[in-house]
Amino acid sequence: MPSWDVGEVLRMAPAFAAFVSVLLVVMVAERVSRRVGRSRRPRMWGAHPPRRLQQGPDLTDIGYQLRAVMGASFKKRRILNSSEYHIFKIIENEIKMIRSGYRLFAQTSLGQILETPEDDAFRSINSKRVDMLIIDAYGWPVLAVEHQGRGHYQGDAAGRDAVKKEALRKAGVRYLEVGEADTADQVRRRVRDHLGLPAPSSRDRADPSPWGGSDAPSVVRRGPASVEAGGPGRTRTCNQTVMSGRL
Repeated sequence: MPSWDVGEVLRMAPAFAAFVSVLLVVMVAERVSRRVGRSRRPRMWGAHPPRRLQQGPDLTDIGYQLRAVMGASFKKRRILNSSEYHIFKIIENEIKMIRSGYRLFAQTSLGQILETPEDDAFRSINSKRVDMLIIDAYGWPVLAVEHQGRGHYQGDAAGRDAVKKEALRKAGVRYLEVGEADTADQVRRRVRDHLGLPAPSSRDRADPSPWGGSDAPSVVRRGPASVEAGGPGRTRTCNQTVMSGRL
């Protein structure tokens, strides 16, 4: 057994106590540093370990598109509701009576009739549609018609309409809103006003035929068969009667 000198031990006690104190300070400082580092580190995944993110399907892949379509079911739907189609028929009959080469389309995308060099502006209107669109004899859009039904002004509908109106205005396409309370005569008159056309005459109103006026086919009697001659158009034969007219 080694012998310890009490005096020597007492002389070494302060140095030993200082060593222990320094060691404790270092251990405490290191522990605090680790806690601070963990608290500052961003915790993106919470308490769970990070997992590999799953990427969605690549919709630019034509093969994936075909597989998706082949694996899905489809059914047809109406392009216009009942009240919209009622307005559509009124306008369609009116532009037929005008006989200026106008044509009427339904649910037309603004991205198909408007263009702009500004990408953000085009994206803002590309998927928006108008209920009805009148084009002239050369295929240019001239009048957009929106039917404002009872449930139209819901959510951000007013904002969407404002975007469409401004884009159409800048492109020089007129804009007409038709409401539930508008009568057929009011719709006809407003369509003509927006197209810059006068009101129809009583003669036009009295002639319900799709040709009307001077474009109506003439009838020439030739024995037992009657032949209707007119401008170029579709021809059909029924019981030795040939009908030809401009549609």
